Amino acid sequence: MSLAVIILILCIVINSLIGVVFKLFSRFEVNIFYAILINYVVCVITGSIYLGRMPLALSSVEETWFPYAAALGFIFITVFTIYGNTVKHFGIVVSTIFQKMSMLAPAIIAIVLYNENLSWLKAIGITIGILAIIFLSYQKSEKGAPVVQKKHWLLPIAVFLGSCIIDSTLFLMEAEQIAPSGDISFVIHLFFFAFIAGVVLLIIQLIKGNRERLKRKDIIAGIGLGIPNFFSIYLLMEVIASGWDASVVFPINNVGILSCSAILGFIIFKERITRNKAIGLIMAIIAILLISY
Repeated sequence: MSLAVIILILCIVINSLIGVVFKLFSRFEVNIFYAILINYVVCVITGSIYLGRMPLALSSVEETWFPYAAALGFIFITVFTIYGNTVKHFGIVVSTIFQKMSMLAPAIIAIVLYNENLSWLKAIGITIGILAIIFLSYQKSEKGAPVVQKKHWLLPIAVFLGSCIIDSTLFLMEAEQIAPSGDISFVIHLFFFAFIAGVVLLIIQLIKGNRERLKRKDIIAGIGLGIPNFFSIYLLMEVIASGWDASVVFPINNVGILSCSAILGFIIFKERITRNKAIGLIMAIIAILLISY
């Protein structure tokens, strides 16, 4: 098994653990926004420890990747906020589908702009992967969800577009050698700017009258989220840097995350593997085999 395969598997497992952490948030009534804010601080600390130094400095402004880190940091927390509102109006099913469909953007860019090979097997695999995402995300409990107003459909569309921007930018930065080989300093700055954007949103909330206090469990939740969150981005960039086609990495990563999340849900939370999830898992395995072949 090659190092790139091991890193990709780790990336999938770690992203799945993030899903487990979010499920624990609701169980322990954690303030998600505060936890996310703490999480970004922990990401910066985790990355700095892994790097062996704190890279945040004024000299970073001179780095080629600096404006990308700043922009992505703000996009990160914006997409998260929109995602939260999408879950509120549409439920987790629609929200997850629109988020994970972002795998199409870097795949299309890689094929069109960078002449990555698109074989029939890969095309069929990506198509089956999309179906796997739908089946793995589907839950009957959401059938009775309230009727959604037309204007709210902008929310899942925004989640899709925002996720596409994030995935595509990460790929392009590696392809154009702007932040090659999973540059840790870039990843750390990305999370730092996400934290700054979060502080701005917090100030706006306080001005509007939000008086909910930060609790110890929110801090603990942020720590539990921050460590895997840092490595989820760093490892993804490492996989891209390994030379694998983006039209292979992103579909396998997104389909793999949902598949692993379903398995962890069964093991940890005793969630039932429904017929739809079973079909989704089988489709996911077929998709991953076809795409990686």
